[in-house]
Amino acid sequence: MLNKFFVLIRVLLGLIFIVSGAEKAMGLSENFLYVIQGYEILPDVLARLASWVFPWVELLLGVFILLGLWLDWAFKGLLLMAGALILMVGQAIVRKLPLDNCGCFGDLVHLPLKGVIILDVTIFVLTLVSLLNLDRARSFGLDAFYPKNKP
Repeated sequence: MLNKFFVLIRVLLGLIFIVSGAEKAMGLSENFLYVIQGYEILPDVLARLASWVFPWVELLLGVFILLGLWLDWAFKGLLLMAGALILMVGQAIVRKLPLDNCGCFGDLVHLPLKGVIILDVTIFVLTLVSLLNLDRARSFGLDAFYPKNKP
């Protein structure tokens, strides 16, 4: 029963990041660039690079998590990404930047920043709990088909 709970969390996290990454990757990178620039933390060159790379990393992490493949690395990547998003959105809230949309899901869903910080913290906590229960989260995933490397 507990294994199914962690698999459900894994599938939910994977789908969130697949949808979010795909929406931004398939849209115009200029739209996402505009959102990134609104946070006023990256120089233009890095903001452009982030607008091209971030959606694809998000999409790939979502696919790996959904499939349960290289799950320990995928969860660690997701923790890093969620932590960065918490800091980015948090500083925008503290600085009272005039952002009415986080850009998290491209043009698909518009969320206010205070709702996004709650979503990002929830994702961070669920990812951390899943990482700490990695064997349970691996159930019904592709990692189960590969033997663990033992020295």
